[in-house]
Amino acid sequence: MSEPPHADVQLRFACTEHSVGGQKGAVMYLRISEDRARKARPRKRRRASLLASHLEVRTFNVGHGEAVLVTFDNGRAWLMDCGSNSVPRNERLGNHIIDYLEENDAVLDTIVASHPHFDHAGAIETILGSASPNVASPVTIYRTDIREWISSSGWRQRYADAVAARGADVDEILLLSAHREVTISDHASAHIYVGARDGVYTSLFVHLRYRESRLLFTGDAYCGYEVELLNAFGSADFRADVLKITHHGSSSGTAATIVNEVRPGLAIASTGDHGGHRLERDTLDRLGGRPGPRAIFETVVDGDIILRTDGMSYGGGILYEAEFESPGRFAESLGGEILRLAYVDSTRTVSDHPNCV
Repeated sequence: MSEPPHADVQLRFACTEHSVGGQKGAVMYLRISEDRARKARPRKRRRASLLASHLEVRTFNVGHGEAVLVTFDNGRAWLMDCGSNSVPRNERLGNHIIDYLEENDAVLDTIVASHPHFDHAGAIETILGSASPNVASPVTIYRTDIREWISSSGWRQRYADAVAARGADVDEILLLSAHREVTISDHASAHIYVGARDGVYTSLFVHLRYRESRLLFTGDAYCGYEVELLNAFGSADFRADVLKITHHGSSSGTAATIVNEVRPGLAIASTGDHGGHRLERDTLDRLGGRPGPRAIFETVVDGDIILRTDGMSYGGGILYEAEFESPGRFAESLGGEILRLAYVDSTRTVSDHPNCV
């Protein structure tokens, strides 16, 4: 019997629906299709089936930074960036990730360091320095092959030292104007790709496939670079149910052309109360604005954003479970705030980026 259709999502799910003080909030189910999220009410058997075998994507509220942990149905995990905005916070974040892996009996198999920014990769050195059995041996690191990764001092040098110290227990794969297909499990694979040089913003993109579901992770990228990637690799590696909004929602990323190709029903952003880490008004408008048929979540409002899917069809779309933990598992020690949506909306700005329209 086919699953029944349900009402469209009319409003963004505001943080007032969630608990506070590090507690888990309400779970909701969404039917995600092209450009649209609809509320879903799956039957008990389908909910149990989803939880028995699923992909989980957890976007941590790390303040001014980004850390996304993807856990697969075989217990392996990929870390899509891991950084905050100070040395002490990055050390704490790296240790928090290790603790979280051990708590959830997951093994970190792969780290994608999308680009050499402290707030995206600064905590990786701490993870590499861990002797935890929950970091695979070897652990694979994908990064771009650009000179901005090289430094004789500071966090980039400490990162290089951590890679060297781990020796054969790390497999560092450097990419530039290239791509790599990776098989993760019987149900999961990824296409990792990168364009030509765009300075420190040269970002790895990851198109993740889990059964019938598709998710796109984008690092920090300018609109022109995004479009160059689209022209180089084609629409098939952009179309996704879920879009990780590039550059924290900054006006300089998430081009209208890209949104039209990805056609996400759900978009997520790692955000903070700071220019450069804010989901700006024009980016939000390119995503469809609020209210709208697309669901849009951001960490500064929603805390940790947890998505689960069995990757199977549901009423003409893909079923996702969305859960929120506010202010977030690590937020207190990393300066991660939770702010009212009305305030966040009042601070959004607009900048003129002709490549983005």
